[in-house]
Amino acid sequence: MSEPETIKVGSPLQGHLARVVELLRRQRVVEELAHRQAGASTELVDNLVHRQNQVELQREIDLLHPADIALVLEALPTDERLEVWNLVKADRDGETLLEVSDAVRESLLADMDLPEILAAAEQLDADEVADLAEDLPDDVLHELMQRMDVPEREQLRSAMSYDDDQVGSLMDFEMVSIREDVSLEVVLRYLRRFDELPEHTDKIFVVNDDNRLTGVLPIKWLLVNDPSRMVGELMAADANTFRPEDDVNETAQAFERYDIVTAPVVDSEGRLIGRVTIDAMVDVIREESEAEARGRVGLREEEDIFASVWSSVRN
Repeated sequence: MSEPETIKVGSPLQGHLARVVELLRRQRVVEELAHRQAGASTELVDNLVHRQNQVELQREIDLLHPADIALVLEALPTDERLEVWNLVKADRDGETLLEVSDAVRESLLADMDLPEILAAAEQLDADEVADLAEDLPDDVLHELMQRMDVPEREQLRSAMSYDDDQVGSLMDFEMVSIREDVSLEVVLRYLRRFDELPEHTDKIFVVNDDNRLTGVLPIKWLLVNDPSRMVGELMAADANTFRPEDDVNETAQAFERYDIVTAPVVDSEGRLIGRVTIDAMVDVIREESEAEARGRVGLREEEDIFASVWSSVRN
């Protein structure tokens, strides 16, 4: 995420933000009173109020999704942002870092020590680590790669090798693939082995012995067809596929045009190497729309300036 989002007026999240701001304000008032009236009893009261505020702040933060925590952090001044950031539970640090803008992420990482950054990054998949890679200290990135198994390490290197405007930079490596020479019954048994399917799994990718993509099998087709039927006779062979070098904006337009939820990414020889999902494309579409909106505002400002200058010349 390169540009921060804004919290909508009247939204539930605005209520959470208002309570966070009020708790922070209350804490500042108590600190100022304690500073003016130094003494053992004042310090005791200050500590009690501070702990109570911390408990209430923690409760507010715990209620929020990492994406919403990111929006709250974006809305706060630096000092208060860091105070709230320190209350985010460690197991949600990584996801929250993914959601904040580049500038805010930099400030949060600067407030963390290396073991904290490493623990946060270890929670993430290879493609998500790649999104953070340029902001991570070299020591952390090196240690992460040492702790990864070989396939994960290769996935990380692959994702880091593409430019931000290429599909490869947004590739997701969590996907389900099957062979075309198996029955739907076999596929169903295979899927039951998962604790949960990767997010946005609306279809399964079908590959041959060389891992070349031969088609896709929509999940819903598993439910409405005889389990004895073979994948090869049911799969759709004309699926939308993308290459890692493809332009992300053009890919996002294709997702929007064809209502795609997830699509396979293949290399130059047609081998399946990853997938791209709707959540990544929504971010691209939003950023492109915001850029266009800023451009229109800039154009109107230029037109207003030109009109003003032209008017003064005429007069």
